[in-house]
Amino acid sequence: MRIYFVSEPGKLVKKDGGLAFVSKDGKVDYLANMYDVIVIANSKVSVTSAAMRLLGRYNVELVVLEWNGEPSIRASAPVPNKTAETRLKQYEAIIKNKALNYAKPIIIRKIIEQGRTLRKIAKAKRVKWLREQSYEVEALAKDASKASDPDSLRAVEARAAKLYWGLIASLFEAFPGREHESQDPYNQALNYAYGMLYALCDKALEITGLDPYAGFFHTLKSGKRSLTFDFSEQFKPLVDVAIFLKLKPERVSVDANGLSYASRKEIAEVVGNVLESCDKAVLAEAWSLASSLRKGEPYVPGWKACT
Repeated sequence: MRIYFVSEPGKLVKKDGGLAFVSKDGKVDYLANMYDVIVIANSKVSVTSAAMRLLGRYNVELVVLEWNGEPSIRASAPVPNKTAETRLKQYEAIIKNKALNYAKPIIIRKIIEQGRTLRKIAKAKRVKWLREQSYEVEALAKDASKASDPDSLRAVEARAAKLYWGLIASLFEAFPGREHESQDPYNQALNYAYGMLYALCDKALEITGLDPYAGFFHTLKSGKRSLTFDFSEQFKPLVDVAIFLKLKPERVSVDANGLSYASRKEIAEVVGNVLESCDKAVLAEAWSLASSLRKGEPYVPGWKACT
């Protein structure tokens, strides 16, 4: 699954019979039908109706991000997947109180990946004590496996997150810890990067016939893409590595309107590379979840390292 990120002013147009992005300085990037998702991360981008028709014809999803990285608009072909069986099984799992069977493996994998991320940071920063602490985070995966209900699983996930982010904050002076509303460069970059991840997961879930709004872990609420948030949890630590080890904080600036355009472009490039290398793993994992639901079998995330 391929994603094209638009982080500079310009237009998405129909050109020479195909889809193209024309930047403000006149540079033309021909997209043809090479991408599955186009993410617009700049408020000064326009899309022509002819381009929209091509997006529908090629079944390319269009996602527009807010200044903080949250997807504000998603446009896609009317019927991305014509199979109803998968969604019926998904709804059945929720109605029959089997959601924990699918939420638990995702959170377990997330906690394991958080431990691995800490070890990557420890290696890069040459901090021995962080490597040792990483195993304390990873050990909480066992507690998650013993959770008997969604609330107890959320409690374990929160404990792991508190320890994980606290350890990262102790190494990065400009990072106060994970605070969604904070205006510091790291939290703003994480918000934006997660928005990019949501766009990728959204597309994968729809391709495989799953309903992004019917989740197993995050609460169900009108307009809330609960399954997208659920499914993306296991991949977030991969994004964290990019933000803390590959993104240069001095190149990220925040003002009253949030991230600057230059900062969004920088984040899009760094995180985009990670998501591009992991897009096949994300799609394969969505197929695995869909298959588990249809067959009524246990779901076990089996994706391999992709960064």
